[in-house]
Amino acid sequence: MDLLPNSGSTARPGAANAVSEPSDVASTSRTDAVTSGIARTQDAIAESTDEQRRYASLKGGKRSEAGGGRTPAQPSRKASQDRPEGRRARRRAASAQVAVLLGRATDEAAGRDDEGDLGSDSIEGLRREAENAASAKRAAAARKARAGSSAKIGADRAFRKEGAAEKVRRAGRAKNRIQSRRTWLKARRAQEARAAANAAGAKAAAEGGARKAIATAVSSAAAPLAGALAAVVFVVIAALLVSQLVSSLFGFWENEEAKKAVEGLPPYVTTEMVEAALECQEQYGHPAGCTLAQIIVESGQGDHLSGLVTQDNNLFGIKWASSFAYCPEVAGKHSWSTKEEYGGQTVSIMADFTKFKSMRDCIVFRSRVLLQNQRYAGNALIQQAIAEKSSDKMAEGLKDAGYATSSSYVDSLKQAMDAYGLRRFDGMSLEDFRNGTANGNAIVAAAESQLGVPYVWGGSTPGKGLDCSGLVQYCYAQAGISLPHYSEDQASGGTKIPISQARPGDILWRPGHVAIYVGGDEYIHEPHTGDVCRRATGVSYFTCAIRY
Repeated sequence: MDLLPNSGSTARPGAANAVSEPSDVASTSRTDAVTSGIARTQDAIAESTDEQRRYASLKGGKRSEAGGGRTPAQPSRKASQDRPEGRRARRRAASAQVAVLLGRATDEAAGRDDEGDLGSDSIEGLRREAENAASAKRAAAARKARAGSSAKIGADRAFRKEGAAEKVRRAGRAKNRIQSRRTWLKARRAQEARAAANAAGAKAAAEGGARKAIATAVSSAAAPLAGALAAVVFVVIAALLVSQLVSSLFGFWENEEAKKAVEGLPPYVTTEMVEAALECQEQYGHPAGCTLAQIIVESGQGDHLSGLVTQDNNLFGIKWASSFAYCPEVAGKHSWSTKEEYGGQTVSIMADFTKFKSMRDCIVFRSRVLLQNQRYAGNALIQQAIAEKSSDKMAEGLKDAGYATSSSYVDSLKQAMDAYGLRRFDGMSLEDFRNGTANGNAIVAAAESQLGVPYVWGGSTPGKGLDCSGLVQYCYAQAGISLPHYSEDQASGGTKIPISQARPGDILWRPGHVAIYVGGDEYIHEPHTGDVCRRATGVSYFTCAIRY
């Protein structure tokens, strides 16, 4: 380097070693970043990088030799960058680049200052450019980091979504396994049931075979004894069957007779009503014929009973009294609209009527409570009716004691007695009614009442003149049974039975003539013109008996 001249000397223009301007001296003597060692040039950086690569190759080769002769490892770019040496190399390269830029900027600034074109502002701009480049590089790195973070978030979301889908798939597989298990259990139970049924069938077959074998052995070993026992069993069974058949037949006949006892009555008069009336007749003395006539007159409406009966079982229109509340037959009271006669005029009124537990209870209450009241029990006509068992006297006594307000009450009761032959029940017992002999007794009694009445051809007037079929028609009417007048029609309407099986009250028939059988070898009949109704013997004179 040339020595600096004194301040007063002047250099020659164009000399090679002369310094003409102070700025040139400052420029040539200035120490930059590369000269001072703060930053390295690109060649130095490349040389340093080559030395690092050689060092890495030698280090990898040593590891390869130690590992058994493997070839030197060539670390990947990412691996080398992830090592501390790689990170330090990257930092040094970045620092060198910044230094180069700064040095270049300084040189350019200095050069331009020498030329007089640049100043401090230009240098500051170059620094900002370098800083902007560094900021851009940091921004790029930040964007890359954010991109990596976004990718990681997306990966996490995809992972969670895949996990949820996997849970759904696992739940579906679990459900399928449960359903498969249920199906298997159902099939297993069905298989076990079939096996049990087959086992039961086999067991039954085996038992049946065993029983059959035992039966075969017994039959072959004791055939004579079995035959004797079979004969005895057959006789016993036959006897039982015959007895059952006879009992059934007699029971059927008894039931039929019980039904026939009310055949001549309206359809709503039941066997229960007749039996209750007969019970009260035997216990309290009130004629049964009048009781049944009261039911027909007060409660009958055509072929059915009134609403008072169907709802409250009140057969006689008995009004309510507070003393009735404690009677065992009574179930309470109801209000009904009714028509009553006062002073010759019929008016409609509302009144409380007694409600009974059953129709039988109503009939029993009438005789046990109502007619035992002194108002009725002390009436002379009612006392006479009870003594004589007269339904006519009872009807008159009820009206006289004020039981009914209708002026035609007695006539209505007597008309019902005539129409349905109700007086026959006055002398009838409950036992006769139940065993079927009631009708026969009533028919025989009616025939005896006509003894001495003259024979009149075609006659049908009792007490004045009757023919044979007229006598039969009248007697059966007293039992409530309606018959035609002609003898052949009477025979064809009933059941023909042998005379040996005839019972009192049956009709004895031969072509052209009929009579009433009274028992034994006797009968009552109207013989012929010029004769009267009389008793006769010789039932063999007739062909058969007719039973209704």
